[in-house]
Amino acid sequence: MKEEPGSQPAQDTSDSQYVRDLKWAITSPSLITGSNVEAKMPRFIDETPIDEQDLAAFLEQYSNFRVGTYFEGLVLYWLEAICKLKIVKQQQQIFEENRTVGEIDFLFEDKTGVLTHWETAVKFYLHFPEDNETGSHFIGPNAVDTFEKKIKRLLEHQLPFSQKYFPEVTQRQAFVKGYIFYHPHVARPHQLPENMSASHLKGTWIRHSEILWLNDQNSHLMFRVLHKPYWLSPEVSHSQSGDLNSFEELKSQLDAHFLNEERPLLVSVLACQDTICHEINRTFIVSESWPQIR
Repeated sequence: MKEEPGSQPAQDTSDSQYVRDLKWAITSPSLITGSNVEAKMPRFIDETPIDEQDLAAFLEQYSNFRVGTYFEGLVLYWLEAICKLKIVKQQQQIFEENRTVGEIDFLFEDKTGVLTHWETAVKFYLHFPEDNETGSHFIGPNAVDTFEKKIKRLLEHQLPFSQKYFPEVTQRQAFVKGYIFYHPHVARPHQLPENMSASHLKGTWIRHSEILWLNDQNSHLMFRVLHKPYWLSPEVSHSQSGDLNSFEELKSQLDAHFLNEERPLLVSVLACQDTICHEINRTFIVSESWPQIR
């Protein structure tokens, strides 16, 4: 298996999971594009050393949460601890007539006093060119989520909140990262949805019945099933790590999973050189019925 075009470069083996994820959150390509949408970086992460112990202590509170909440924690640490920006509001719920109508992810102020509203998200979508009940060709592992739904909610619901409740905001932007997964036997689309960046990170997806494709590419690869919230940065591992699987071990794990469940699994595909293994691709394995909404 060749490295997927649009995948991330090899990671530093000396970095911890948290440091790799922080660097990924800040430096990976945006999933979206548009002059009035895409967030502008206040500071690049390579400009400041990262205190691994401080970062680990901060992120410990997010380790049992969903991927999106963990991602928000990474962004918060970057804005506050590294960029030294003043966080005015974070996860600020908006109420109307004693009911919650929404939430603002971040309001922050730079040294010049400019107030910025950011909505953050990390998303994973699978390209599915056939007509289906979602009405989209870019569908989340949980098929009720689509790229178009997310963009519509960002632009028409989430970002406009600050216009009404915080009119002093100067900039309203979306900070969205993630991956698009393509089937290896299906042609890539000639045209992407509006606001999807052409430079997005890429992976592959296959059905459970197609998992032999993974072994056909290279019999010397190793595999790791990824667990939430650690779906972000490319995997790096020592070759003797106990949680790396051969293809046969992976196949047994997938067979057992899909015997009772239809939840997709995300698998890191690693190539090893000497004692170090680096991710060269990541693949979603989905059930035979996906993307049927149940």
